[in-house]
Amino acid sequence: AGLVKSMSHITGGGFTDNIPRALPKNLGCTVDVSRWELPGVFRWIMEAGNVEPKEMARTFNNGVGMVLVVAEDKAAAVKESLVAAGELAVYEIGRV
Repeated sequence: AGLVKSMSHITGGGFTDNIPRALPKNLGCTVDVSRWELPGVFRWIMEAGNVEPKEMARTFNNGVGMVLVVAEDKAAAVKESLVAAGELAVYEIGRV
């Protein structure tokens, strides 16, 4: 209990609009896009549409549907719980 501090459903607005809503106004975050594999459809959109990575992050979820904000020392326990609940793809993608 108490493992998740906040969460964000990554919908329209992508990372840049949705993640900040899950954080206090005085905090920001970094997202490391190398922490998960970009699904083929998003690679295709980038290439076929000549869409810059920054615009991709603003517009699409890039394969990440939900972001949980957890204390660093609780990340492993949260990941373990999610995997035990059936989540197949759980990644640590950034820092607050």
